[in-house]
Formats: sequence, structure tokens, C-alpha cells
Amino acid sequence: MRNGAADRFENVLDLQTAHLALMQRQQDRRSAGGGLLPQEEITDFLARVARTGAVLSTPADRRIAQRVLDYWTADLLDTARGYSGPVATETLLACEAEDSDARPAGLAEGHGSREYIRLAAQARQWRDTRSHGYLLSGKALRSAERFSRDPEIADLIAASLAEEQREARRARRRKRIAAGLTLALVAAVAMAGIFFLKVETATHEAAEAAGEKGALARDVVFLGDEERLRAQERQVALENANVERRIAQEHMDALSERQSRLDAAQGALADLVTAERLPLAGLPDGVAEDVLRILALRQAEGRLDPSVLAPDVAAALAPVAADMEGSVFALDLKGYDPLFLGRSLPLPALDRAAQAAAFRGGEAVPYVHFSFLYNQARRAPLVAAVNFDRAARQVLPATGTPIEPDPRLPPELRPDPSRFEGGLVAADYVDRTMISWGEPLAADPFRTARMLDQSVQLHLNKAPVHPAAAAVWTGLTRWIREQHNRSATRVTFFTGPIFQPGESAVPASLWLIAVSLRDPVWVPAGQEQPFVAEAFLIPNRPDTLMEEPWKLAMTIEGIGRATGLRFLDEIVRADRGRTIVNATEGDRLADRAGALNDPPSEDQTALMAELALALQGGRLPASEQAKIIRELAGLLAGPPDLTSAGRVNVLTLLAGVPAESWNRPDWIVLKAEVRRAVVRVREPAPEPEAQGLVDRLAGALGLDEPPPQRVFIQFADMTRESVRSLAERIAALGWTVPPEERVADASGLNEVRFNPESAEDAAAARLLAADLAAAGRPGVRAVPLSVIRPQVLEVWIGGPTR
Repeated sequence: MRNGAADRFENVLDLQTAHLALMQRQQDRRSAGGGLLPQEEITDFLARVARTGAVLSTPADRRIAQRVLDYWTADLLDTARGYSGPVATETLLACEAEDSDARPAGLAEGHGSREYIRLAAQARQWRDTRSHGYLLSGKALRSAERFSRDPEIADLIAASLAEEQREARRARRRKRIAAGLTLALVAAVAMAGIFFLKVETATHEAAEAAGEKGALARDVVFLGDEERLRAQERQVALENANVERRIAQEHMDALSERQSRLDAAQGALADLVTAERLPLAGLPDGVAEDVLRILALRQAEGRLDPSVLAPDVAAALAPVAADMEGSVFALDLKGYDPLFLGRSLPLPALDRAAQAAAFRGGEAVPYVHFSFLYNQARRAPLVAAVNFDRAARQVLPATGTPIEPDPRLPPELRPDPSRFEGGLVAADYVDRTMISWGEPLAADPFRTARMLDQSVQLHLNKAPVHPAAAAVWTGLTRWIREQHNRSATRVTFFTGPIFQPGESAVPASLWLIAVSLRDPVWVPAGQEQPFVAEAFLIPNRPDTLMEEPWKLAMTIEGIGRATGLRFLDEIVRADRGRTIVNATEGDRLADRAGALNDPPSEDQTALMAELALALQGGRLPASEQAKIIRELAGLLAGPPDLTSAGRVNVLTLLAGVPAESWNRPDWIVLKAEVRRAVVRVREPAPEPEAQGLVDRLAGALGLDEPPPQRVFIQFADMTRESVRSLAERIAALGWTVPPEERVADASGLNEVRFNPESAEDAAAARLLAADLAAAGRPGVRAVPLSVIRPQVLEVWIGGPTR
């Protein structure tokens, strides 16, 4: 299979065979519980693939080999290995059959975890908005394929590839697409009528379509043109299924809104009948029955004395009230089902401190579709565990059930009513929507609604929080119910409080964990469906604001440490946020910078003001400002290209950075990145409204005043064309670069030499090293050498330029 030296594969077929064999061995080890392949074996394989580039001449073969490199590089960087450093993909050697001076193919700039974070944020924007403006294309799309192991990035890649293929084939497939769209429209209208009667169908089909999407993202790397065409057709089907899912959700929202209006109208009629301002006999039969049920609810809850009613109303109410009596706590409540998802997901275990504080040693108290573990010391929940079935949801009437204690619990577990002092309001750990699903508890929907409300209208289910935090909590729980792993029909929620040390009954934060199973289409045959899990934390503060949900993300492991709960290891490992590193203010602002390229809005104006204050007002330390500037530089350099308004926004912020900040020693690499981005913006000339900003920024970065130092390049083990290309890139930054010189002594070197007696030359050498890195030659060191003449910088480099 390999040549005599056994250091490379002879052709791309041998390479692919070895790649598939290695993938199978990796899968066999995982199935047997043996873990991942040794890193040394994978790095050896990567080196052999890279060397195989010397015998691959066709672009198609080189593309396949490069994707194999990307795949195993991504495997090495998988979070399961605990790696969080910079990403650097191997590249192929140049083909020996080509001209010896040809530039090696497949060169890739190194990217760090910042690229992954940016791609993940862009993928979430696509997931939530489905706006084509977030799709990738060209070089950005090819670069993103190495992160396709992330499900949300894989979704973005799949959609981007489909869109790219659709654009390329649009002319010759116009009639076919038009027919397909017509059929899709007819199907969507037909399905809308069906979903009005049965929501389960939409959920099931959306789940299947999401699985297809995952399969598409997983397989698309090695698809040929014919297979890509079929993948595009599947993508169209997926988009239709997404339409159906949205119709189902809109139908549920419409039913909920209709029920709210109906509740208000029926309540008003009941008030009029109670006050004898409206005769019961004057109402239609169905309306009269509903009014009697509402009156029966009020009587059962002690809010209505039947003696005040008209005799005919009291007589009609008596049998209805008898049926309405009773408590949900008289039923045989099963509570939380650990097998609900199809895999065992037990309640979290308790550490020693939590066990000591727990009610009855941590015994679960069952309710309808959920259970509580109580903290007797705090008189509050330790955790609520909830089963939720999206496909079996019900819309039920409001009941007005008052907040009561659970009659099964001792009085000493009842919380202190004074915990709501100071303007605090109640937030439900478990709200009725979470448990309004499945077979009705009674034939009468009013009685079913009352029993469900009895399960959640409990003192111990009410967390005392600030009104702002309550609003955020309500919005987050609704978002998670609808958006978490949308292909999953069944979801389990864990919720609870976090208390600060002391005796306060007011929680410092509320948390929520959502868990479901990956769609089986994504899972190899014979394997269990893995968990999908994500966690969120809401600070209980008066100034809590609703952020994008992922900005409220927390790790499951962190929640466990803060609460004394030990969650199942599998969901800790499946946590989408397990790589979260305590995000700083700079991280959060940098993550929002992409919105500068959106259409103008009030939110964008506010963001501009916030970013300008962070970069100019001294509110953030320099290290945090650098995170924002690096993100802005990435946006400016592209891809994707900025709109005219987006470019002006980014340039406005960069041009506002104080000039002295660019000369900070710890910003020299950042300065080089921005210098390179500005040069790219100048070619071609920017639009008039951006030109002044570009000139101002260029002046602050020293681009309009060429350095007095001359740069002489000595090179070895490189093609002359590649060195000239590097020289042109740094010359574009203002450096004076005479013709290069091939010198054998430069082999293995990577340095800029300068005269140590000149402070100006030393500063220029450090800037030149950073500019070389930004131009594609990383790792260059500034080296003082007394034999170098003043105002001369010598670049000694040996080996390929990346």
C-alpha cells in the first residue's frame, strides 16, 4: 500500500482505505468501552497523509486528502480529549510532479478556539432565524467543515452546502425547482389543516427531518456531484418539514391565546350570574355548563359561598360541584419517570452536605409528571425533575387555583411567607405547561386543569425572585421547551435554586437543565442514542436582563458543584456547554459584534454605543478590549464580506480606539492583524463613507508612514514564488523590501535580526515579526545581532510559508 520508505500512501484510494479502517477501529474501541485511539497513532497517520500530497496531482484527490487531514485533526481536538488550545490543521506537501517552485497546496492559516466560538454563534443564529445571511460560502464554508462534529455547526454546513449547490444549478433546474416548490406549498397548506387537529404528526416528521439534516451534515464531506444533488433535494424536504413544525407551534400558540380569551369571557359570565345580573337559563346549554364548572371550581377552592346564588343556579350547581370536589393528592401519583426518554436517567445523587439537609434523606416526593427532592434546612426544593412530551401537549382552561401547602408534607417544611418581602415575586420551578400533556386526569377538562394546578400551585414550588429575574426565567423556560433539540419529542428538565451561604430564604440564582436523546438517524447501528444536554443559570438580581439564551449557559458540572447534586456522568459528558470557560465582559461583547453587519436597528445603535464605550472609555482592561478588537478585525478581513453599513460600523469602532493603545507591547500581534485587515479593505478602494475612517485608522496603525528600516529576506527550502508572495504582503503594509536572496544558512530559521543598539530598530523588528505572522509566516522571533547595520532588518526563514 505504501512506498518503500513506508512514509506515505501511493494513491488516494489507498489513503481512503486506511482512513476508513482507522475510523472503524476508533468505533470498535468506543463500542468496547476502550476509549479513543492513542493520539500518537493519529498524529502518525496525519503525517503520512500530509506526505502523500507529494504524489497527488489532481485537485479532486488533494481535496479528499485534505478533508481526511481535517477530519482526524478535528478528532484530536474533540472535547472528549480535553483539548482547548489553538486549532492548526495539517496541510499536504506539494506534488513532486509539479514545478519545483510551485506553492504548496492546501495552505491554511491557523485558527484558534475563537473561530469555533464564532462559528458556533453563527450556527445558533441560523438555527433561530433561518436567515440566509448567516449561511457560509467559499473559503469560509470549506474551513468550517473541520468543525462539523458539532451538531449545530453541522446543521449550518449542511444548509450552506445545499444553498451553494442550489445557486450553481439554478439555471438548468428552474422548472424542476418551481414544480418542487409548488408541491411543497400544497403540502404545507394541506399539513396545516391536519396539524390543526393533531400536533403529534408535525413533531414526528420534524424529528425525522432533523435526523436527515444530521445525516446530511455528517456525510456531505465525501459526496460527489450526483450525491450532492440528492442531498439538496433532501434539504428541500427538510425545509418543508420545518415549515410544518412551525405551523404546529403556531397552532399551539393560537390555541393558547384563544383559551386565554375564552377564560376571560367565561369568568365574566360567571361573575354576572353570581351577581344575578344574568339569568343562567338565558345562556346556551354549552355556555351554561362551562359557567357552572367555573362556579364549581370557585366553590371547591373556597372562593364562592353557594348561599349567595339564585336558587335555580344553586340547584344546578350542586351536582357539578360534587364532581369537582377532590384533590390530586388523593391519586396514586407516579412522579418523575427515569425511563421516560428511552434510556435510564435517574434523579441526581446527593453529596454529603445535601444529603444531611434533605427531607427524609433525599426521598423523592411525586406529583403529576414530576418529582421534588426537598431541602428541609432551607424549606425549598433541592431539585425538580420533570418529564415533558411535546407531541402530547394539551391546552386547558385557567382555574384560579390558590397557592396551598402540600397536605402530604409536615408543617415544618412549609416556607416562611416573609420571603417575598421587598417587592419579590414568585417564579415557578415547574409551571403547568410542563405537565399539561398525556392522558387527561379526568373527563372534564376543568377538573383536569384543577388537578394539574394543584400540583404546581404549591408554596414550595414558588421561588422568591426579583421581577426582572422572574421575567427572564419565564422567557427562558418557554424558549427551552420549544427550542432544545427540536428533533426530540420527549425532554426531561431538572430545575432548582442556588443559595449563598447563610440563612437567607431567597435564592441567589435559578438553574435549569434540559436533557433529551440524539435522533437515531445520527447514531451508528447497534449503539445507544446518546444524550443531548444543556444547562442555564439565571442570576436573581433586580437588574437581570434577558440575553440570548446561550449567553445564560452554564455547565452541568458547575451546577452540580454549586448545589451538591451529582448528575449522571453521561449527561455531564453530553453537556453542550461543558467547554464554557467563565465568559468575561470582553467575550460577551465580542460575541455580539456580528450584529454590526445586520440591518440598522435600535438594538444595533445601542450595541455600537456599548462597544464604543468599552473601547474608548477605559471601562474594560486592555486584555478585554483586545478580545473585541480581534473580533472586529476578523469581521473586517472577512469572509463573509461585510455590507457597506456593516463595514462603516466596524471601521467607526476601530478608528475610535485611542492611538496610544495600538503601541502597547502586548497588543503588537493584534495591531498586525488589524493592519492586515485594513490593507485588504483598501483593495479595492472602499466606499466614500468608509474612506475617511480607513485613512484615520491607517494613520493610527502607522500604515501611512513607511518605516525607515529596509527589510532584506534570506530564505532556504522554499520556492522563490512563495517568498516573493510573502514579500509582497509585507510590502503592502509599508515595509521596504529589496529582492530576496536564497541562502543555505537560512535553513530551519524563523527570525528577524536587528541591531540591539537601536531602540527604533528593536520596535520595528517586533512589529515586522507580527506582520509576518499576520501575512502567513507564524512563529518569527525578533533576534538582536550586533553585526546588523542600523535601520536594517534581516529576515532569515527556512521551510514552507503557511
